[in-house]
Amino acid sequence: MNAQLHGEKAARLRLGGIGRSLFWELIRAEELRSVKIGKRRLVPEQAICEYIERLEAQARAGSAA
Repeated sequence: MNAQLHGEKAARLRLGGIGRSLFWELIRAEELRSVKIGKRRLVPEQAICEYIERLEAQARAGSAA
């Protein structure tokens, strides 16, 4: 497995270009997993994929209702 960590800007771009406020809100609410290395907050690629999968599942559940 090729694990990759994204800094804030790269993670926000991977999530469709979301803003800083929403990014940090997702981190604080633990909707988006992150790790700290030194003073940097990084988001694993797997966490981004899991978040997107949850959004897709919610969309499918919403359209089925």
